[in-house]
Amino acid sequence: MYRLVYVLIVISLICVPAWCEQKPSVLNTDIKEDIKQSSLTDLREQMRLYYNTNNLSSCMDILSKIPDAEKNAEDWLLMSNIALDNNKSMDAFLYLQRSLLADSKFYKAYYNLGNIHFENGNINLAMDSYRKAIKYKEDFSYAYYNLGCCYLKKKNYRLARYYFANAIKYNSQEPTFYYNIAYTYKMLKNEKRAREALTFYEELMSK
Repeated sequence: MYRLVYVLIVISLICVPAWCEQKPSVLNTDIKEDIKQSSLTDLREQMRLYYNTNNLSSCMDILSKIPDAEKNAEDWLLMSNIALDNNKSMDAFLYLQRSLLADSKFYKAYYNLGNIHFENGNINLAMDSYRKAIKYKEDFSYAYYNLGCCYLKKKNYRLARYYFANAIKYNSQEPTFYYNIAYTYKMLKNEKRAREALTFYEELMSK
């Protein structure tokens, strides 16, 4: 008997800007801007270190040092993740909105918005967010997977299968994708394909 599994993965990757080379002949205003950007880069390096070691309070302290006008989409995403870690879903939602104001094509923010909507039972809003994530990152396997979970909630097993298959297409090494597509095949009364998918799941889990 298959047990349905919903796994929503929150993205927490921080992209740190590269250092800019300082050219020998620049205007004073350019030098000041280089120093400013270098300072922001240093702060973001520290944030990544603190976040990766689960030192969330220190990470948030550093984020507070960056003026809102200087925060980029990744900064707001990180603040949202910290808010979620502290069970502050409303704050997380607002930070994701700010992330999208900073970059309206930021697929990670759409994806995490979808997760919040899903957890709150707003399946249609979740689906809209996941589709936007895919619009800006076509090979985003987890967005396809979560869309599949949405269709499972709606008991639309054919569309669930379609999105799970696309998730596997773009990421064939994630066991959960196979588990839920196995469940979907079972609900579609295709026992052969269900067993095949479950075999892939077990093989990946045994590695």
